[in-house]
Amino acid sequence: MSEQGGNGMKPGNGGNGKGKAQAQKAAAAQPGEVADGAGEPAGRLGGEAQALGYEQRRGVRAGWGRYLVAPRPLALLPGGVPPIKASALFKLLEEDPDVEPVAQLRPSRSRGLGAIAEPYPACPPVAVVAMPEERARALAGNPQVVVETDQPLSYTPTPPVGGMGTTVPVIDPMLAVTLEEPEHLTLQVKGSDGKTVAGARVWAIGTGGPVHGTTGPDGRVTMTLAADTPETLQALYVRPVAGYWPARTGTPQPTDNGEAVVTVQALADTFEGFPGKALTGWGAQAMRLNQIPPTYRGHGIKIALLDSGVNTAHPDLKDTVKHGHDFTGPGNGTWGLDVTGHGTWCAGIIAARDNNAGITGIAAEAELHALKLFPGGHLSDLLEAVDYCITHDIDIAQISLAYPVPSQLAAWKLADAHAAGITVIAPAGNTAGPVTHPATLPGVLAVGAVAHTGTRPASSPLTAVQPPWPGPYPAPFTPTGPGVDLVAPGAAVITTALGDGYTPADGTAIAAAHVTGLAALLLAHHDYLRTQVMPRTPARANHLYTLLRTACRPLPGADPRLGAGIADAPTALGIPATWQQDYQAEAYASAGPYRQG
Repeated sequence: MSEQGGNGMKPGNGGNGKGKAQAQKAAAAQPGEVADGAGEPAGRLGGEAQALGYEQRRGVRAGWGRYLVAPRPLALLPGGVPPIKASALFKLLEEDPDVEPVAQLRPSRSRGLGAIAEPYPACPPVAVVAMPEERARALAGNPQVVVETDQPLSYTPTPPVGGMGTTVPVIDPMLAVTLEEPEHLTLQVKGSDGKTVAGARVWAIGTGGPVHGTTGPDGRVTMTLAADTPETLQALYVRPVAGYWPARTGTPQPTDNGEAVVTVQALADTFEGFPGKALTGWGAQAMRLNQIPPTYRGHGIKIALLDSGVNTAHPDLKDTVKHGHDFTGPGNGTWGLDVTGHGTWCAGIIAARDNNAGITGIAAEAELHALKLFPGGHLSDLLEAVDYCITHDIDIAQISLAYPVPSQLAAWKLADAHAAGITVIAPAGNTAGPVTHPATLPGVLAVGAVAHTGTRPASSPLTAVQPPWPGPYPAPFTPTGPGVDLVAPGAAVITTALGDGYTPADGTAIAAAHVTGLAALLLAHHDYLRTQVMPRTPARANHLYTLLRTACRPLPGADPRLGAGIADAPTALGIPATWQQDYQAEAYASAGPYRQG
């Protein structure tokens, strides 16, 4: 920049020459005139960014960080401070030798009902840039602009270490006492059906922290122990990809050939005939979803799942998930690939096809959009994905990912989604502590998780921490509150997996998927909320939130982790009493809380 004040930027509109004319021309354009490709998310690298020569690239210079820079809205400026136009701000950033432009996010209101609901978005245009931390601090001192770190997205984020943060790691690896020659542990994972289990994730927990490995085609994995011997390991955790329950064992006991063997129980041992025979899990029974009319399928409702993509090759999902975008890459078809399985777990709960086998989604006829944000996604990608929801008339957005530090830009963007009538649902987080962002924000329904005794084998990790009384209880990983709005089943839930099988899944995102499915049924079938009856406005989203919370059944004990209680489908939908059966007899029969059929 040719002129800079003590805070790193000259107030005003700045710029000169041809670049200034281009920036002014772009600034004069209406939001609806920003380029928006058909079927693609709006905003990234719009006309102004191209005019200024921006290039979209995900990498940044060594030693630099990614930041979000935006003009501060007029209403939030201190008295006497003039506003700065986005075009002028972006031009100044482009001229700064210590700033490298990465991308530009401009909300589009050229399409979608969001243009009617909220023509003037709360979230301003945002520049994604790379720069040194010192430059970011200088810019943040200017009252005309908002500067935030472009935080990486994850499922259970931890606060930053060093830099602009002040926290330290929970486990300091510098304190580990390492062996001069690391030892090795070889183990084989077998199923109770006698088959070797390939692709299983294995964690060995010892004094030096966890060590991870993945079993090969023969079910074997060799793990390098830098600070432990096999005798000092405290536990082994095994999580198969599909078809088996996870398992936890104590200190591994090698056999005569030096290998340890871990046996995992097949799902078919627990559920006779599964997956050939359809399964109604304990979660559906706990929410009494099995007591609503079979015609309630969520037809006509659009749901966006902001997660890791979806395994669209799964037979239960290939016909129900036909739309999406990958915000971490090229976006063409890669949203249908899921390298973690997490998005596929949630998608199965929401919209798995009813084919009289495996499982059936709560809203099996809803239109599900897979918006891929992990791995590799940042806060800027989340902002863009929310704009996708607005421009594509999404009814419900489940944001499965989180970020560690509060973001004003994310709050404004989600306020725009709320203004467009979008119901936003987020897991409260698997922290066993505070609620994560964005579930903390107003207008976002924060969902915690409950587990149920007797729903998993004795060898499963969570079995050891379940209470002695029968029935539902707060899952050990669910946040302690406050901030949890309601809870839903989020442990030992059978759902779709990578490949073509099924797996037990845990987490508050699993609970949120149950609430997302129920919310779709409400929008499609509730007399007051049906889209054709009530327009897409904030009032519709607020009424849906109220219905979900007031239709909860309180669980025993005044536990802040439980919020309003567990969502109850017949009550929320106003199902006549003739459809309702005795919940206790149906859900918690002596054979356990799972029912097949």
